[in-house]
Amino acid sequence: MSPVEDLWSVAARMARREAGLNRLIAPDQPPGVIRPPAPDVVMRMVPCPVCGAAGADPPFDHWRVTGEETGLPTLAVLGCEWLTPRAVLPMAIAIEQGTGPLAYRTRAVARLGGLDLRAVDRSETWADALADGHGTAGDAGEATLPAVTRARDGDLRPMFTGPHAPEPETELNDMYLDVRLTAMAEEGI
Repeated sequence: MSPVEDLWSVAARMARREAGLNRLIAPDQPPGVIRPPAPDVVMRMVPCPVCGAAGADPPFDHWRVTGEETGLPTLAVLGCEWLTPRAVLPMAIAIEQGTGPLAYRTRAVARLGGLDLRAVDRSETWADALADGHGTAGDAGEATLPAVTRARDGDLRPMFTGPHAPEPETELNDMYLDVRLTAMAEEGI
């Protein structure tokens, strides 16, 4: 397999993983029951080296943004990223089960840490047990959230490795979104 084919294969696997996680339902939230959409989490905003964004509001009112150690699970996000509630559901379920990691990051933050696409894929495998419905997520240290994000600047196009994806990932994004959509349709989502 050529390096390009390998990247396409990795991106397709990541897309299918996200699609599988999109069918998750919070275990203690039957239809019609309203509760906070996620457990308490502290967001760590990471300044974006591309656009300079340094912080934004968290996706849920009960989440906090702080630089202090609180003992709560954390999610590291670029200052320019926007997450949907659906994107954080796997993290919320793992936290509620008490079996998942306590530190999470978006794919864009993982890339800032120097991970290549294959390493990002591996850092998401903590969620495979949740998607398969066979057990719980294991502790993987700082785990990568297997979800697309969007830019906060008004461009709401989902990007699978973050709002400022390096080449060749921008070329893979359309394929990623197509694979994810097809997998979701096959799952009846």
